[in-house]
Amino acid sequence: MNTTRPSAGLEAGAPSAGQRLQSLDACRGLIMFTLLCGGIFQSFVNLPAWHWLAVQNEHVEWAGCVYWDLIQPSFTFMVGVAMPFAYARREALGDSWGQRLRHALVRAFNLLLIGILLDHFGADKIQIGFIRVLQQIAISYVLAFFVVGHGLRAQAVMAGVILIGYQLLWMFNPWNGPGGPWAMGNENLGSAFDHWLLGRNYSGLYVGLNAIPATATILFGVMAGTLIQKAGEKESGGAGVPEASRLSPAHLPPFTPAPADSAAKKRVCLTLLIAGLTALALGLAVSPWFPLIKRIWTPSFAIYAGGWSALMLLAFYWSIEVMGWKRWAFPLVVVGSNSIAAYVLGNSFGGWFRSASTAWIGGLKEPLGEAWWPVFTHALFALAAWLVLWWLWRRRIFFKA
Repeated sequence: MNTTRPSAGLEAGAPSAGQRLQSLDACRGLIMFTLLCGGIFQSFVNLPAWHWLAVQNEHVEWAGCVYWDLIQPSFTFMVGVAMPFAYARREALGDSWGQRLRHALVRAFNLLLIGILLDHFGADKIQIGFIRVLQQIAISYVLAFFVVGHGLRAQAVMAGVILIGYQLLWMFNPWNGPGGPWAMGNENLGSAFDHWLLGRNYSGLYVGLNAIPATATILFGVMAGTLIQKAGEKESGGAGVPEASRLSPAHLPPFTPAPADSAAKKRVCLTLLIAGLTALALGLAVSPWFPLIKRIWTPSFAIYAGGWSALMLLAFYWSIEVMGWKRWAFPLVVVGSNSIAAYVLGNSFGGWFRSASTAWIGGLKEPLGEAWWPVFTHALFALAAWLVLWWLWRRRIFFKA
């Protein structure tokens, strides 16, 4: 993991907001801020009026989908959105295909390393695992790299081949139990693979093979990013990285979209809307036969979650890039532009902060009650983490894998 500082010529305290795709930073910021809040409303589960909100803050037991189930796939999707810009920038700077592949492999290794280190935060023994979002993205990132820059058709074909092939492989294999491929439990292809690879199965019925269908999720993001990138190319006549040849890699932000005209932006919005609604409809339509199961990342879930991710990106892109409403998104941009730092903060220090702060604010526990006390402590940590990220943002310090 390393830190980057944008060009000194940029406005003090601002991380090249004019060059980055601010809607992506804001969208990613919402996802990361949700993680910082850490299931903030779970304590409402016994309040009849707020039960609906509580269930959105915890994964479903097996089949189905709530807001919390969409966090990992939406983050994966947004990683894909940034990829076309990142590699167009490197190509414009003169990097060969081999150099770009090396960058993808190094980044994947760094993500694996960070994820494995976080897995052992507070652990008493070493157990390597691959179900955390960072390890999953690392594997998917490398696989998706091979079609970045090859056009929407190639990306769509690869995503389709992955999902159809994985569906057939999951359905027709000798490790399925009597309940069939979608039965809750460890009698399936993914669990058999994990037991062969690691000699154990993961808790929560998750499987490491989720990285394969998650590759389709990241490719859905790559397609969305390619769409936005091409809208900029049509207007600028360039490759979506203006004046990149004049700048060194250290002076460039992670992605630099070329400006697109209003008509091109509206076409992007319409395409994202159609794609998102179509994916939602398709995922729901097949779910009676092929359930939406996040824990084993069924292809139907990948499609359904991809639909929600596209609509989320649409909402931010329309608001920020088309309508020009940018000020409201500033708190989310602070988080989204430093997503690795936000992820590490949320996964390493949330529990410790809430425990340590009890000595100072424990007097509020009784008046707030058992339902509102956890909400207060989770919100307090989210605010503290945001202030840390804002401090980094003001000093233009950004962590990346």
